[in-house]
Amino acid sequence: MFMRKPIQYGVVAICLIVFIFSVQAQQQDVITASPLANQIRVSASPVTSSGTFTLPLITWGGDVATIYTENVFSQAGLQFELKTENNFRKQVEDCISGQTPYLRGTMGMIVSAVEAFKQKGLEIAPIFQLTWSVGGDAMVVRGGIKTPADLRGKTIALQLYGPHMDYVANILSNAKVPLSSVKFRYFKELTFPTYDTSSIVDPVSAFQMDSSIDAVMCIIPDALMLTSGGKVGTGAEGSVQGAKIMLSTKTASRIICDVYAVRKDYLDSHKSQVQKFVHTLMVGQEQLQDLIKNKSIQQAKFNQLMSKSADLLLGAPQATEDVKALLGDCEYVGYDGNVKFFTGAGTTRNLKNLTAEITKSFKSMGLLTSSVTLNSPNWDYNALSKGLRYATVTPAAATAKVVSPGAKPKPTPRKKSKPKFDAARVTKKVETAISVEPETWESEGTLFVVEIFFAPNQKKFSVEQYADDFQEALRIADTYGGALIVIEGHADPLGVAKAKKDGKHPAEIAQMEQNAKNLSKQRAETVRDSFLKYCKEKGVEIDASQFVPVGLGIAAPLYPKPRTKTEWAANRRVVFRIKQVETELEEFIPLD
Repeated sequence: MFMRKPIQYGVVAICLIVFIFSVQAQQQDVITASPLANQIRVSASPVTSSGTFTLPLITWGGDVATIYTENVFSQAGLQFELKTENNFRKQVEDCISGQTPYLRGTMGMIVSAVEAFKQKGLEIAPIFQLTWSVGGDAMVVRGGIKTPADLRGKTIALQLYGPHMDYVANILSNAKVPLSSVKFRYFKELTFPTYDTSSIVDPVSAFQMDSSIDAVMCIIPDALMLTSGGKVGTGAEGSVQGAKIMLSTKTASRIICDVYAVRKDYLDSHKSQVQKFVHTLMVGQEQLQDLIKNKSIQQAKFNQLMSKSADLLLGAPQATEDVKALLGDCEYVGYDGNVKFFTGAGTTRNLKNLTAEITKSFKSMGLLTSSVTLNSPNWDYNALSKGLRYATVTPAAATAKVVSPGAKPKPTPRKKSKPKFDAARVTKKVETAISVEPETWESEGTLFVVEIFFAPNQKKFSVEQYADDFQEALRIADTYGGALIVIEGHADPLGVAKAKKDGKHPAEIAQMEQNAKNLSKQRAETVRDSFLKYCKEKGVEIDASQFVPVGLGIAAPLYPKPRTKTEWAANRRVVFRIKQVETELEEFIPLD
């Protein structure tokens, strides 16, 4: 089962607690990781060229737009039978056997299936991006784990062939934790099963019952239950003592990417039909966007859609509140997002980069045996924009082609996005946190760091000199779009230490410390400006409000008493500190 939300979560909380007690004595049904290709038991057959196709759905907010579009499909001459299929292996077998040319999953799931198709002499091609997950998925930890770097050597539970395989790999890779150093424990299900079982078949139950599991990848309702409402687990009502959410896709907002793919042989022979399918989905997404915006005056139509979606996705037409929650956890990308994703213009989180990133991780995790490539469908974006009201159509977008390896993408002019954060408010909060809690600042909420070192008295930080450092910072910033990125300037404490040793007056020493703090903030601001210039030159859209420069002066040196030239030089640095701010949303409120 692949599902991001249990049905009527609030209503069945008591039932889940009863389930928890019932599995306390059960054994864990742990699955050994192997390529999905090893699990496929059907032969390849041609796709039926006529009639009504099954169009697979999964239980996710992005699929509400597909359900809304059912009537629009018919008007466009496309006949589909919508069917929720959360068993991804079954989806793959249906596609290989020719029952449908379409496949629905996350990019991680699609990549995991490539070898299964290749083994049968087939190829698949992603054709449409529906959404990004922006809050529906999370990593929960316990046992004193504060940062992703602490996961080295730990045990992490998750669903095999589900949506969290590439999510956890991305977290660990950015934290520079080798995937081989982590013990992954895989399960069949994503969340509590809806059927009777004599063993534990999901990672959430295993995390509750087995204290040797240090972290679990789960959907957000399970994360909230495990952590007593998103705080710290008390051990009561299904929670786990000391458990907390390390981060969710509210912060990691550009990792879990939901797409439709199609068999390549069908795409080659029916490209106009497949492009019509993509265009119709874009139309449907826009119409759904309008309906949600105007639901107060179209309440009956909205309620009807929620009930239909609850029936199709959850098997319970009354579970409309759960469908609304699903909608809140996803971000539809529309025409503009599809242009960016498939051509690479304006983002590092595109088809080419995600495929390469996921392939590398899955090979290390034993989920793939060889490298995978997925090609863009090279749509006619000018044709796809016809009839769309929210598409940002420019000459560059209309003629967009996939950026070739090594080439610099050309910026595509788009509507200027509103900043996520109130810069003044966030800066004040950060500076207060550093002054009040300097000992915990580096660890609490820190996800990753990128360090830039500089020479004595250096005032300029050129794009050319720091391109590699800036590229790493850009990649992380573009992936963790909901994070706060504090750019810290640090100064070497040797001069102040020497002044103290020489018995200089306290007022003189205090002035030296203030000068170091002022200079370090100037450096942080200079690095920020140079970094944003680098992003602009790369054609990548970055929200400047995410980046807060602060000066720490000599308050947090790597080496308080440097004994070598290397240690002395290491204290002169600027740090990109990527911070998770989900637990402090009352302070960090994105601007509307």
